[in-house]
Parts: sequence; C-alpha cells; structure tokens
Amino acid sequence: MERRALEAAFAALVQATEPAERVRLAQELAGRGEAILPVFLARLDTEDPHVRGGLGLLAQQMDRDLVVPALKGIMRARERRDQARVTALTLLDRYLNEPLEEDLLAGLRNPNDVARQSLRELILAMERNPTAVIEYLTQLAQQPADVPGLLMQALPDLMPNPHLVTLLRMFAQGEDARLAQQALEQLGRTRLPEALRALISLAATLPADRRFAAEREMRKVRMSGVRVEPAPPLAAWQALLSPVDGAGAQVIWFTAPRGEAERPLALAIIAAEPTGIVAAAGADMLPADEVPPAVPVGEVLAVPQPAGLRPLMLVGVSFDVGRRVVQRALERNWLAGQPPPLTYRLFGELIWQYGPLAAEAPDGPAIQTDLQRLGDDTAALLDHAAFADWYWPTPAVYEAARQLVSRPPLTAEARAAAVRELAETAFGPDDAMTYRRRLSAMAEWLYYARDEATMQLAATAAAQLDGAPPAASPFVRELINRSLELAALDIQSRARRVRKHTINRS
Repeated sequence: MERRALEAAFAALVQATEPAERVRLAQELAGRGEAILPVFLARLDTEDPHVRGGLGLLAQQMDRDLVVPALKGIMRARERRDQARVTALTLLDRYLNEPLEEDLLAGLRNPNDVARQSLRELILAMERNPTAVIEYLTQLAQQPADVPGLLMQALPDLMPNPHLVTLLRMFAQGEDARLAQQALEQLGRTRLPEALRALISLAATLPADRRFAAEREMRKVRMSGVRVEPAPPLAAWQALLSPVDGAGAQVIWFTAPRGEAERPLALAIIAAEPTGIVAAAGADMLPADEVPPAVPVGEVLAVPQPAGLRPLMLVGVSFDVGRRVVQRALERNWLAGQPPPLTYRLFGELIWQYGPLAAEAPDGPAIQTDLQRLGDDTAALLDHAAFADWYWPTPAVYEAARQLVSRPPLTAEARAAAVRELAETAFGPDDAMTYRRRLSAMAEWLYYARDEATMQLAATAAAQLDGAPPAASPFVRELINRSLELAALDIQSRARRVRKHTINRS
C-alpha cells in the first residue's frame, strides 16, 4: 500500500505544472528517505520528458549520498536497458552536476541515445522557458569536444521542431565553423517557417564565409514553398542609442509594441570597441520598467540609473540606424574570431528577421570638419554631458598622479608639465586610433541628437588624431588633464581613509 501511495504521489509530481507546487511535491517525496528510492529507480526506463523532468526535480531534493550512488549503479548495470542508463546519466549530469568517470560513459552501448535524450530534455525545458537554450549551450561548452557532433547526428531524428531550429541557429553563429556549416545544412532541410526566419537573419549577419551557405540554404527552403511573415511590422520598431562612454561601450535598444495586455518586444545590446558585441538581453530577461519608452527620432531621453550614477542618455534613431551600429559591432566580433554572446545569438533574430540593411544605405552621416576654425575648441568637448565619464584609464596616468600628490603643493604648472610629458611619451599610436574611432562614433551620435556644434567639435577632434602628434591635440591634452585630476583625487581619498582607519584603531 505504501508503494502504491508513493507511485500516486510521483504521478502527481509529473502532472503538476506550477513550479512551486512541483517543488513542494518533490520535497514531500524526498522526505520519505530510502522508501522512495525503488519507485524512483523503477521510473528511469522512460522516454517521456515530463517523467524525466519529475525525476530530475526529485533527484535534486533527495539525499545526495543516497541518490548519486544509486544512479551510478544503474549506469554500471549492463543488464539494464540503455534507456534507463541514459536517464541516469542525464540526472547525474544535468540535474545533480555530478562529475562522471570515463568508465561510466564508456559503458553505454549507444551514445546517440544520450544525445537524443539530451535534446528531448532541451525541448521540454524550452517549452517552459525559451531562454533555457542559453544554459544548455553554456553547459555544452564544458563537455568533451565530440559532444556537439553527437548532438548534430541525433538532431534529424527529432526534427522538425521549432526549439531545435533555435539551437541550430545558435550553432550557426558559434566558433566551430564545421558545426556551423552542419547547422546551416540542417536548417536548409527543415520545412518550417522558423527555419526560414532563422536563415534570413543568419544571411544578414554571418561572416562572409558562412553567409553564402546561409543564403543558399535560405533559397532551398523558399523554393520548397515555405513562407514566413515577420512580426511586428517593420515600421513598429524604435531604436535608441546611448553615447559611447569612456570605456568605449555603447548601448543600443530596440523596442516594438505588442497587444495592449502584453509587454513590448525589446532587445538591449551592449557593444564595446574593439571587441564588438559583449552583452545582450531580450524583454523576457528584463523587468518591464527597465524598457525605455519610445521617443521621436532626434529626441534625447534621460533614463534614471541606480543611486550615484548619472542618467543614461538615449537618442531616438531609425530602426536601420540602430541595426547599422549593431552590424558594425558584430563585424568586429567576427574579425576578432570571437562570436557574439549567447544572449545575442538567441535574441538577435528579432531585428534581423527582416533581412539585411539596404545595399544603398549609407554607412553613416557625412560630417565635415574644420581644423583651423575649431582646432583649439575641441578641449571643450569634455564639458558636454555626453562626455561626462570620458577619461584615459592607463597606469601611466595613475603613476604620474601619485608622483604629483607625493610632492605637494599640486600646482597647475606641475600638472601641465605632467600632461605634456604623458601626451608625448605615453599616449601612443594605439591610443590615438582608439580615441579617433570613439570620437567619430560620438560625432555620429551627436548628429542624430541634432547637436551640430558639438558634433563638429567631435569630428574635428577625431581628425586632429589622424597623423598629427597627440600632444598637438587640445582634446588629448584636456583628456589627460582630467584623467590626472581624477587619479589624484582617488589617491588622496584613499590616503584619507587609511589615516581615518589608523586613528580609529589607535
């Protein structure tokens, strides 16, 4: 009778849908100690993803010293069917994060069963939360090098499936060129609208050596009669750009409204030079109150930040202007051989499902410079709110500030001499190239913000760094001057805290 009661309780766990209820039921079952173990082990021979999910949740609640040896024993039991042994492996690996010895893995007769079950688990997880593929690929990166290939071999048995299309799309954007090619070919054999949408977005953003394959597979799917309507309409999208900050990072937001009762579609991307895209988040990963409102093109929005931080400035731009900024950053990823982060690979389709930028679209606004008229004024750039956090983060500045502080008084003449020496000896060609790129990007941002006077200053400051000695640039001298001032203030503040601590202790 107890066995039947435990079986009924486990059936209730499998059928439950609310996460809190599932956890409660699993905790109650785990509280039965060794009595639940026979029921647990008897359910391992299953292909039902809901049963496996219940087993995984129960395993997490059970006494680890009880459940881990039992599961390893099942994996070693060659008389058991591979299905039970594969389920045991999955629970140990994915739910219990238990390291697996080589002899346990070698004992499995058919590794493809492991791959198929792993994919079934992924499908189940993505049905509940589409972002589960991020954690799946994060864990996959820690597995032996041949595991992704085993998954790719097992994929056709479970296709067509929209969630596996997402997995293939993310493989196609990964570092492994061979795996990416196989993923594109599998997408080309998949007659689903989701596969066509994936190939459209990939053809717009992959590096040249993969783009041609994506375009070829896209044509195959279209010729088979598959069609897809992108949603929402292209005109519904709004893009917003932040200035480039002192570290070379820029935030790009894309938002589009949905139904009245639904939160808007949103994608936030952080790009940093010279790396490219370094982070991204979709609306499902963001609190609704963090999504900025739409603003007219050319209007600057100040978004409040946590206490102590300046508001984030965002200028409204057209959808394709925002996409162009993302595309430039993505090109830097591919050039550096560093694929974009998993979150971007998942959510990037939102903005590229419409295909590439128009061929005739300009790369950016044409901005004229006037070195003679504006040359000495470029130092004033750092007074603008968009440049508030610009400084030169280099050890040479901190060391120069330390020397200045150690020889008081800290006079303007002493600081000017330090600025001149740093500009002549420490601000090298790589620094000049970095700030030329950042200033050019800022000139473009100011153009979209309709601040023509500051735009001209930024463009001229960038031009000053094109071949001329950095010490001749008023902007560079002021940048170093302010960086020295910040470093000196930091050193003095640290010294005061040390003195205060010493006095308190004494």
